Amino acid sequence: MQIKSFPIVAALLIVFAISNLTNAQISFPAGFNQVLVAPGIIGATTMANAPDGRFFIAQQNGLLLVVKNNTLLSKPFISLNVNTNGERGLLGVAFDPAFTTNQYIYLCYTIANGNFNRVSRFTASGDTVVPGSEVIIIELDSLIANYHGGGHLQFGPDGKLYIAAGENGRPFMSQDLDSYLGKILRINSDGSVPFNNPFPGPGKRQRVWAYGLRNPFTFTFQQGTGRFFLNDVGDTTYEEINEATLGGRNFGWPNAEGNNSDTNYVNPFYTYHHGNGPGLGCAITGGTFFNPGTTNYPSQYINKYFFIDYCGNWIDMITLTNPPVWSTFASSIANYSVGIMTGLDGNLYYVSRNDEALYKISYTPNPFPIIVNQPQSQTISVGYGVTFSVTASGTLPILYQWRKDTVPINNATGNSYTIPAVAFSDSGNYNVVATNSFGSTTSNNAHLTVTPNQPPHAVIDTPMTNTFYTAGDVVHFHGTATDPEDGILPDSIFEWVVIFHHYAHIHPGPTAGNGFSSGSFTIPNNGETSTNVFYRLYLIVHDHEGAVDSAYVDLYPRTSTLTINTQPSGLTITLDGQPFTTPNTVLSVEGMIRTIGAPYSQMIGQTAVMFTAWNNGGTLTQSFSTPVNDTALTAYYDSLQLQYNLGTDKIICIGDTIILDAGANYTSYAWTVGSVNQFLSLQSAVADTITVGVTVTDSTGAAGNDSINIIFDICNSTGAIQNEFINIFPVPSGGEITISELPENYFLNVIDMTGRVIISNDFVTAYRPRNIHLLPGIYSFLLLATDNHVLCHKDVAVIR
Repeated sequence: MQIKSFPIVAALLIVFAISNLTNAQISFPAGFNQVLVAPGIIGATTMANAPDGRFFIAQQNGLLLVVKNNTLLSKPFISLNVNTNGERGLLGVAFDPAFTTNQYIYLCYTIANGNFNRVSRFTASGDTVVPGSEVIIIELDSLIANYHGGGHLQFGPDGKLYIAAGENGRPFMSQDLDSYLGKILRINSDGSVPFNNPFPGPGKRQRVWAYGLRNPFTFTFQQGTGRFFLNDVGDTTYEEINEATLGGRNFGWPNAEGNNSDTNYVNPFYTYHHGNGPGLGCAITGGTFFNPGTTNYPSQYINKYFFIDYCGNWIDMITLTNPPVWSTFASSIANYSVGIMTGLDGNLYYVSRNDEALYKISYTPNPFPIIVNQPQSQTISVGYGVTFSVTASGTLPILYQWRKDTVPINNATGNSYTIPAVAFSDSGNYNVVATNSFGSTTSNNAHLTVTPNQPPHAVIDTPMTNTFYTAGDVVHFHGTATDPEDGILPDSIFEWVVIFHHYAHIHPGPTAGNGFSSGSFTIPNNGETSTNVFYRLYLIVHDHEGAVDSAYVDLYPRTSTLTINTQPSGLTITLDGQPFTTPNTVLSVEGMIRTIGAPYSQMIGQTAVMFTAWNNGGTLTQSFSTPVNDTALTAYYDSLQLQYNLGTDKIICIGDTIILDAGANYTSYAWTVGSVNQFLSLQSAVADTITVGVTVTDSTGAAGNDSINIIFDICNSTGAIQNEFINIFPVPSGGEITISELPENYFLNVIDMTGRVIISNDFVTAYRPRNIHLLPGIYSFLLLATDNHVLCHKDVAVIR
């Protein structure tokens, strides 16, 4: 086939869209229309509105584009060197609250080697960046998967910068406060930690605002109220809109998805199911509160939350009441949209990856047809087919009549018109008249040029079609390209792209590269665990006149079955962080890394049972590569029958290592921290008390259990006062201790001489004295800076 020469990603999306073309018409409420604002936006990921009305739109390839006065500027604001493997790239853009005076713009992007996402501040000069103005604000956790990275940025009404981070294929990290994965972060604009964040440090938790998230793709704040909604892309069942106005909320992933009865987790404000049909979709990729300062939208659309689905191709809305009331707003809009926002002019805007365009949703009281996507001029080889198509919005039904110049074409009354095999006489201008009960609109002319130049022919000979893969495989590919006029085409014109298909939607796949006839890429072994997936490898070539041909092969996963059980059966196990009741059978892609976890103890009725061993001998929580053969895993639990003693509590100096011995006369060991070895090594860099237990099993299968406290104390060798300006004033007779104000935030730890922790990591803000009351005794005071270095150590006696 021959198609117009587009950039490679554009060509692929157009081919995919044509292969799924339907006769669906865009549907809006009466008076609403979709208006094309700016075409030519390739691989959009997100957008933001500058205070002066300009749209800044991020492309995945690292270009930040500017749409000014409804025109896409030819020069990007910035071009960043980013990694674009999968869903990595330029991911977030936000404007400083004082942008009009300081011209600061914040961007989140994947660094070139793909190791992690970075948030940096840049300074604008008009429509371009000041060279060399980058200031790194924060670098997020390492990336192992090429999806669920997050990256959305926005300043809240409190002046703080909020950052979305996905769980990146490690669901269990969403519940770990010492990881940024699966979180919303809240920081000051310079990267420092706000004093009133919900989780005092040290470490990463001090920047966490909300957690228990899978892939918080976008979020937004309501103007005036500061209400905070985040849109979390779900797994196989639900999409979630979560309210995170209050900090510290746990939204449950991976232990809960959708509404859940567990009070440890906050239920979504609104959810919808996966599927096809009204209100069903696959991925929520945008949302916006609609209460602009001015708008001509009818009043019933004010103070609603509009949201958009990636492959449902609709915009729905909900009320802000509790419970919310759902209604549909628009259907059959441009495919694969990744954002929706309320513009400063009071209109809704969204950007489509498929159409490579920014759209506005306008309201006019007379809803005559509006041509949303105009027919495109094409150059087609003689004897090949051509299709012209349009999309129109307005009051339904909309009738179509295609014309060549001004002459109607018989039976050409759909929203597309196809000539199966063009002749030279078919050259000319084509347009369509769209008509409804309010009037008619004529599209732009699309010129058809019929050329004798024949298109090239692309062939992929390796791998063969319908090849099967194991996750982690290196896929080697080779292709050839010939042209009737040019002969054998050079390697330099070869363009390779991998698209990842998941259920009914697509994602960018691993990077394959351009400019060679042979190459390779690696199938990821981390990330999406569904077996309803495949990879499509495309080869696109063009001849000297720009005629294009493409070929593709599909690669399907090999699968095996995991059967997971407990003995006794009916207990809880987690797979990739998600709990289920055994027995459970799971189909998995061979080679995919899966993580399975067994709780240390569980209840059977009124009886406590303890984990004793996995049948494969692994730790309580273990990661493994899905084997080629079907595999059964069983976690063994037992009640306690042995008299067992681990020993007495231990006091250890900070920084020292203690090795605990559970005894040599047992067949299995299960420590609370996950180890299944006889010996356990522990260390702490800060004052802390750790309770650790172990379950042992003897040769008869009888189990015993005990636990002890390990107290990490401040020993004399660490007792030098490091900052003499810090004063601790004891009043021994009254038990009152006053710590003078410090010029920086710190964490207070107080330990008595038996090693018992009295105060652990109490966060104290700068320039605030701290008063505490203690019982008689001798205490060690340890003041730690937020980066964990020691500010002060002092022993204090209280006698009364």
